[in-house]
Amino acid sequence: MILNRRRPTPRLVPELDDSDLGKVCRQLDVRNNARARPLTGPLIERLLQDAGRDWDRRAHRLTVLGAVTRPSSQYSLVGQSPHSANAHNLLAWGAMGRGALNALTYDEVTDAMDACRTATRLEPSDPSPWVARLGLLRQWRQPPNEVFSAWREIIARDPWNREAHVQMFGYLSPDECGSHAQALEFVDRVRNSAPATAPVVGLPLLSLVDRYLRTVALGGVSVLMADHFWSGQEAETVLEENTAKWPLPGHLVHAEALRDLNLLAFALIAARRARIAAPVFRAIKGVVTPHPWNHDGLDPVAAFTDAEQRAGW
Repeated sequence: MILNRRRPTPRLVPELDDSDLGKVCRQLDVRNNARARPLTGPLIERLLQDAGRDWDRRAHRLTVLGAVTRPSSQYSLVGQSPHSANAHNLLAWGAMGRGALNALTYDEVTDAMDACRTATRLEPSDPSPWVARLGLLRQWRQPPNEVFSAWREIIARDPWNREAHVQMFGYLSPDECGSHAQALEFVDRVRNSAPATAPVVGLPLLSLVDRYLRTVALGGVSVLMADHFWSGQEAETVLEENTAKWPLPGHLVHAEALRDLNLLAFALIAARRARIAAPVFRAIKGVVTPHPWNHDGLDPVAAFTDAEQRAGW
């Protein structure tokens, strides 16, 4: 019998493997179908309620929903359901997502912070509003005492919250309010203490990819240095450990596992280890994440497709 090895068509799928989230996004279709707007509230409320206390899944859904709903819809939901923590969280996460792309106005930040406070009052055990607060504080380059206050609230509720760790890593970077040493120390703590299947398990690899892309972006002699980047002991260890375990069925089960697998596939191609990347691409099943494939202005799907072919999958 000949096995069917047909590859899934590479495509951008914001919901990743969350089929329920994907269905809601298609039902909403708020950017193209004005008639869908009245359905926004019940669909979002049910989806976020279904996540329960799976804070990782909840964060992923808030991230995607915050990106696919208009700010006007987010404000409307708060007006319609002032006692819904989900509505307030969506407004806050939507603002955090927009602020990562373009600076928010003072009023937008104030409204988002108010939404964080209300959501915290309505659902004290939920780390989500504290994560949004942390992201907003980071964007406005607020002092460490405020940022770390939010951080402590998060880890008291969800010690391995992926989004919170990504936000703190960015805040501690030399480009923002920290230093190279602080960022590395933060990543090392995660690497040495996080469970092997925790949602934050991809942070060490994210840090490596970030440093690699920064080196490449410098151009000139730095590009030659980048060719040797993945031969360092830290990079070798992270790649070997992750390549051996991550593609295994059922190993990574957190909401953004496919994002981490995309990072791993990219790193293996960059490290000229295409021959061992095929299992990673098989586990990805064609679901492309913009980062890191879109670096230097590349089309992420085209870059992913080229890398997949180089891996022989």
